[in-house]
Amino acid sequence: MLSIKSLLVLIALFTAGLVLWRNWQARERAERLARETCRRMGVQFLDESVGQKQWRLVRDQGRWKLRRTYAFEFSRTGADRWPAELVLLGGQLAGVEFNLVDPAVVQPPTTRTVTPHPDHDKVVPLRRDRP
Repeated sequence: MLSIKSLLVLIALFTAGLVLWRNWQARERAERLARETCRRMGVQFLDESVGQKQWRLVRDQGRWKLRRTYAFEFSRTGADRWPAELVLLGGQLAGVEFNLVDPAVVQPPTTRTVTPHPDHDKVVPLRRDRP
């Protein structure tokens, strides 16, 4: 006969296995959806994989659902890489976001020139005098 401790360990192992299996299924679905979306958009799905970016529990229409966000990359010309995200809400596609901001258009932040303090030459370095 199983003790309570053994039964709890078996339940914990079963639950962990079930969570891993469901997570694997969701990742496979996200990869398939990302590939299909890239094909429909006329872009190239890079690396043939998605990576899980976020995993959280959210309320949707009064029910708790798992929201999984996956990151992947695509290319418009074959020589560039662009980031994208795919969101699954409870196993269903909630959205795909393609980042199509052209880096040539985005201006880099301006650099500030730092003027030295007028007393910068009066700083005495800390030294230890050894006997």
